[in-house]
Amino acid sequence: MQSAKPHEPLSLLHLCVQKLAQNLIKYGPKRVRYATLSALPRKALEELLYILVAKNALNDNVLPYALTTETHKLGLEGASQLRRCVLSTIGRSCPNLCVLDVRTCQQVDNKIVRDVLQHCERLEVLRLDGCPRISDSAFAPALWKPPLAGLLGLRELSVGKCGQITAEGLMGYVLKGAPYLRTLGLAYCHGTVTDEVACELLFQFGLQALDLSFCSQLTDAPFEAHPRSLLRELRVSSTNIGDKGIEKIAKRSPQLEVLDAGWAMKLSDAGVLGVLTHCSRLQFLCVCNTEITDKCFEAIMECRNLECLNASWCLRATAHALDILADQAAVSRPPLKRFDLDHLGAMALDSGVDAVGRLPLPLTTSPGQWASSASSLSPLPPYWSHGVVGGARLPRLPAGTPEPMLLPPAAGGDDATLQEGSNAQAPPASLKNIVALYGHALEQLLLDGIKDIAYAAALEAVASNCPVLEQLAVTLPDKDADAVLKVALSSIGANCSRLVLLRLDASSRSHKPVVDSLALPLFSRLNSLSLWCSAGSGLQDGQLETILSGRTLLQTLALRNCAVSEGLFPRWCNRDRDEALAVRQLDQVLLSSLNRSFSGTQLKPCELPESMPVRRKRQHLRNSAAVALRSVTYFSLAGAGSLSDRSCDALAELLHDAQNVDIRGCPLLSEETLRSFRKGCRFIRSVSVTMRERTLTWTALTSSVKKHRHRRRSNFTSGSSGTESN
Repeated sequence: MQSAKPHEPLSLLHLCVQKLAQNLIKYGPKRVRYATLSALPRKALEELLYILVAKNALNDNVLPYALTTETHKLGLEGASQLRRCVLSTIGRSCPNLCVLDVRTCQQVDNKIVRDVLQHCERLEVLRLDGCPRISDSAFAPALWKPPLAGLLGLRELSVGKCGQITAEGLMGYVLKGAPYLRTLGLAYCHGTVTDEVACELLFQFGLQALDLSFCSQLTDAPFEAHPRSLLRELRVSSTNIGDKGIEKIAKRSPQLEVLDAGWAMKLSDAGVLGVLTHCSRLQFLCVCNTEITDKCFEAIMECRNLECLNASWCLRATAHALDILADQAAVSRPPLKRFDLDHLGAMALDSGVDAVGRLPLPLTTSPGQWASSASSLSPLPPYWSHGVVGGARLPRLPAGTPEPMLLPPAAGGDDATLQEGSNAQAPPASLKNIVALYGHALEQLLLDGIKDIAYAAALEAVASNCPVLEQLAVTLPDKDADAVLKVALSSIGANCSRLVLLRLDASSRSHKPVVDSLALPLFSRLNSLSLWCSAGSGLQDGQLETILSGRTLLQTLALRNCAVSEGLFPRWCNRDRDEALAVRQLDQVLLSSLNRSFSGTQLKPCELPESMPVRRKRQHLRNSAAVALRSVTYFSLAGAGSLSDRSCDALAELLHDAQNVDIRGCPLLSEETLRSFRKGCRFIRSVSVTMRERTLTWTALTSSVKKHRHRRRSNFTSGSSGTESN
């Protein structure tokens, strides 16, 4: 059972399970009897485990009662605090288990995996990524034991970062013992995946999904060994594969639907054009940071099933790439739902020339001359993307609905971003045209790093044409007036009701209209917010309180150029009031002691005046902004130079349920801040604190602190030798 999507109403079962999870986390056995958990329905129990694992709150006391004969799916990704003796009971307690996910659980060893494969005959999915204790013997039957029955029905296996698995064990135990295996993940298995092994995996065992990412020994040779492959998903990111290998595998895999070749530095137009020509069913294409040019985008327009495009950091492309995607005269176009074009042609945009050194055409000669770009979140799970919808075409508009009208560059005066003066030019219309063409089905529109296309009129077009938009990231230009920009962003917050992720870069302009538009009830379902404020003023105390007030769904919060004061977080914790009360009490004690000493009476050291109230327990009456931080699991803060250890200690108290914390650009901090977060955040997974001279990093997986000292360079030069002194 999976959690409901943010735009869908929660069912009664979800609400009851969420309330049960809250009671378990907050009260434990005082409010919930663990023995009653095993009597829950299967779907409710799976949902309960999902919530506890997501909050890093699953412990050894709860898990044994959740392991029943009715358990079909068990996801324990990142649950590093579970003891090995509890995990060893999974196989015997859950004989009907179908899906087991123990990624990044470093305590999982060969015995645990072997027991699961021995007793769970219906096992279909096994994910072991990041379990370094796993070796070949995990898939070999123990001495005097029958063959592992769990391998017979296994359809998906992922063993990324399991460095002890060898090629002999993979071929001899796994692939021969699992005849129905169709999905195999071998990311980061440098020593296991050679050209010979890859050749057999591609053509011999009938695999449909194969992940060979970060396998540095892989070359083009194994992709042309045999005439046909059954692959539907292939991931070869960060490998040495080039055009020849990609083109050959494309010819041999006409049913390919997912191709991830990001950061394959040798890949250029020839290889990608081969994929787009031979793989007519392609739905997901990732070619980020490759050598492709605008020619590939012309071929992309011919893909009838492409829904997700990731071409971020393709620096050889030019500003014309988005004009190709937004061409209203195109006979056909792909049903794109997700754009990931982060810093597309960034070198050309920043320098004013295209990738081959030519000056760009004037803005008036081509609609939407400048390109936009997008960047997306890291895919979850990191290895397989099952969320790609197969065979979806561009949906037709209802009868009687007029066709979307593409907006050419304004002749003058229509857009609020026009510069005043005789040399004013019309802003590019690339974003407007893309929204007009794909907006009715657009789910992700991330435009990080582009300064000139997300002006107010374009944002108004996003608000009007994107009803199902879920993720948005833009860089705001400095030409719009504050009032106009506020209206545009407010329109998005009111009309895009499904928006859950928002990233705004206001570093080159005033961020005040952005802050005003982020106040509730706008963007009411937001659970991930990243805000880059202007470097001049920075985010102030009142502005941060405006953003956070009432946001109880926020899970990810990243703030850059944050100029909050040193006393903000202590004030949110009511520590200033408590400290002032303690000072007043101490003053009263001293005055009373002095008065009694002059009158001939003495005050006992522990005696307080009768009129002085004694607070037995501190009660925090926090404001709504402080309450919003309780739900945050990832928190990143940069640029708050006035924060001290006292402020971060209060911040750790506010971020009670945080799992990942990153503090940068705060030179007054010390090692005490790291200890405050480790002590104050009960479910913490990792903490990173950048101080003046070094960076401290702590992770729960290793339970150790890594210290990285910053190297400083002086500008002196020796008079005799001319060498620099560091």
